[in-house]
Amino acid sequence: MTKLIYAPWVRRAFLTFALLALLLLLGTQPLPASAASPSFVRLVNASPDVGIVAVFVDGAKFLGNVQFATVTDYLQLPSGSHKVQAALISIGGRTTIVQTLSVQAGIAYTVAAIGTKSTGFSLRVFVDNNLMAAGMARLRFYDLSPRSYTLSIAIGFNRLIAALSYPQVSNYLRLRTGQYTFTISASQPPFTLLDQVTLKTNTVTGIFIVGVFHGTPPLRFVQVQVKGLPRMSGTGSDQNALVMNASPFTPLAPWPLGLLALGGMSAWILTGLWPFIRQRTRGRPPHLYRSLLTTVVALAVTVAGLSLTSVAANPAPAPFARLLIPTIGVNAPIESIGVRPDGTMETPGQNPWNDVGWYNAGPHPGERGSAVIAGHLDRPGGNPAVFWRLRDLRVGDSVLVVDARGKTLRFHVTRIMSYPPQDAPVQDIFGNTAGSFLNLTTCAGDWIPTQHQTALRLVVYTSLGGQGPVSPPPSSSPAPAVTPTQAPSLSPAPAVTSTQAPSSSPTPPPPSPALLCNVSSTNLNFGQILQGQVLTQQLTFGNCGKQTLNWSITIRTADGAAWLSVSTSNGTIAPGNTVTINVAVNTGSLAVGNFSGNVNITSDGGNQTVNVEMTVIAV
Repeated sequence: MTKLIYAPWVRRAFLTFALLALLLLLGTQPLPASAASPSFVRLVNASPDVGIVAVFVDGAKFLGNVQFATVTDYLQLPSGSHKVQAALISIGGRTTIVQTLSVQAGIAYTVAAIGTKSTGFSLRVFVDNNLMAAGMARLRFYDLSPRSYTLSIAIGFNRLIAALSYPQVSNYLRLRTGQYTFTISASQPPFTLLDQVTLKTNTVTGIFIVGVFHGTPPLRFVQVQVKGLPRMSGTGSDQNALVMNASPFTPLAPWPLGLLALGGMSAWILTGLWPFIRQRTRGRPPHLYRSLLTTVVALAVTVAGLSLTSVAANPAPAPFARLLIPTIGVNAPIESIGVRPDGTMETPGQNPWNDVGWYNAGPHPGERGSAVIAGHLDRPGGNPAVFWRLRDLRVGDSVLVVDARGKTLRFHVTRIMSYPPQDAPVQDIFGNTAGSFLNLTTCAGDWIPTQHQTALRLVVYTSLGGQGPVSPPPSSSPAPAVTPTQAPSLSPAPAVTSTQAPSSSPTPPPPSPALLCNVSSTNLNFGQILQGQVLTQQLTFGNCGKQTLNWSITIRTADGAAWLSVSTSNGTIAPGNTVTINVAVNTGSLAVGNFSGNVNITSDGGNQTVNVEMTVIAV
């Protein structure tokens, strides 16, 4: 009789779980379009006849006052071809080099100003690779000393480089961390010099050999050490895998464990006590044994469910902060993660599917540089994880980081890009120091069984926009139910306040007005510009309201001259969208000096003044 009662319920339960699994498999994951990353360029002044180098790119000043034997930090430069003018200033006068520099997106370069008065001056370009060797150090030598000798480099009796000539660069060497004394020697003219270097874990060191042996300036070694960059981690899962095969084991969320405990107690009552309620007679030991065995199993399930519920409800505290993305309903603890032995960034380990991981070898969110946070796209079997809806973000959306003291940092999405993992521009993702950035990463594309990873990596680039209080969205545990035509929503249904009576008026409230927001910059500084040049910068702003925003632009310059202009002076912006215009300056008719002006945005959703500054210098 008991079997007949419970058999339909068992069949329905299995049917329900099978249907959910099928719907998950039918879910689709559209990918965002990729955009170009910048390139990264550093300059070394290696010419013994040049005291100072100033570099102009496409007419605008890129670097200035780079003294001899100085290596600059990496600076951001748009990919493509550029006209480069290098002003070489020495005791004897000033010389200008004009070359075309072609750079690729996401690649790091070292540009060396080399040569002498007798041989002529030029710019030599080297491609850098700052990927780390996990647990070790990487090193290479740049021979920029303008003499005909060939160098050999050794550690004690171990020769590392047999022949390095000017102007060449060695291959990267992998060495254990520690202090080394390198012997640099040449046969013609014969000399031997020692250079002591301390190599640190997960760093990339460049040793620049500049100057002249027995000359002026003397031969010297310039050491530059940068943090090595990790490879992109895999944050996707095999949709055909069983959840029980996921490793490491992580307790489920509290609510399913609570149901498990409740189910165990119910099974205990129904299957363990029911026979004794129905049974008034004695003398049936077999039934008693079966009831006792069922009771023990049900009790074990109950205790396990209750204990795991308490663990899941009180997870290990996050190191310092939470990540909030209101647009997609993410509210996740941030774990501190490092690198794996193969050099890839780790993924969250305490609660892999619901937490996110901050790369602890990079800057903290809000500091100068690129902070990186990774999160899983899905769980084994295809169920959504914390960054399931990361692909739904749009340019201008807010990303918030809240620390343990309640301080909130607000970032704005600037780019959304996807890459094959081997082609991801790690210099851009991890090594961009041009501002304060927070980059979010997860997996995308199809699962490749032979590689045990997805085909793409999704990167959402954000830039620091401000600080202030915030009302966090609810915790971002993804919803278990999925429809076959729509990705699961991470945002729970809005709560209803218990003290608020329902409105008796059938008329809906008026929509929120238009709101001017997400202005990309309030100060456009063009820096130093050569006379006769025309330069542009982009200015982006958006509409965070619920009605269409009408906007117009007026221009004012301090001197009254018409050197400042915009590509579009008026328009409209739909709710939730942005517009980008070009702001141009023309130095053709201007004298040498400092100039300033304003771009005034006027709209029915607020006003904003953008300051414009530049310095015109002689050719």
